[in-house]
Amino acid sequence: MKTISAIMKSVNWLVAIFFTVLSLLWVGNVIDLGMIGGWATDLNNSGPTYRILLAIGTFYLILFNLLYLIGRWVTRNYASSVKVSSQAGSFSIAISAIENSLRRAVRKLPEINDAHIRVYKVRKPENKPIQIFTTFSVWEGTNVTEVTDKIRTAITIRFNEIIEVKEPPVFTIVLSNIVEREHRRSSDNKKKDRELMESEMFHGPEYPID
Repeated sequence: MKTISAIMKSVNWLVAIFFTVLSLLWVGNVIDLGMIGGWATDLNNSGPTYRILLAIGTFYLILFNLLYLIGRWVTRNYASSVKVSSQAGSFSIAISAIENSLRRAVRKLPEINDAHIRVYKVRKPENKPIQIFTTFSVWEGTNVTEVTDKIRTAITIRFNEIIEVKEPPVFTIVLSNIVEREHRRSSDNKKKDRELMESEMFHGPEYPID
């Protein structure tokens, strides 16, 4: 969503600047509508290339704006920060900061290859529990049930260190992949290379016989 928003805003600014410059040039009598019409006629007579590029640009401009509006509509009920009250006063914690901290806590587990965490907090009702959505990958040979419990425990401990809530968070944990350790593959390759080298030393390389 952030990427789409950044691209959409950049394209919209470029379009707005382009038409603003044309308007200023027209108001200052530097160009006139006849000149613009002549440019359009020349582009039209030069072939369909410019019309195709213009159609593609217009399509993407409309698409990015629609995606941005749809994304804003979908996420309008979700808060971007959580308000925290303490004896010293009230302050807010960004949802992205909580996500980053929880992700680091999970990635510290030795069984974890990688992990991604999303935290969702609805605006209303405010007492609705926070949802924590976790996707992770583990190394080959890991006990998935045990590591899932470890993930839940690690997230709960770190979450309670960051923020205190009345309702405990709701977890959604998804195993996305089981990955073979890189050093295991490297060891296997080294072992095969060593065996091949020893075979060539004692028996010589094998060449095809004509």
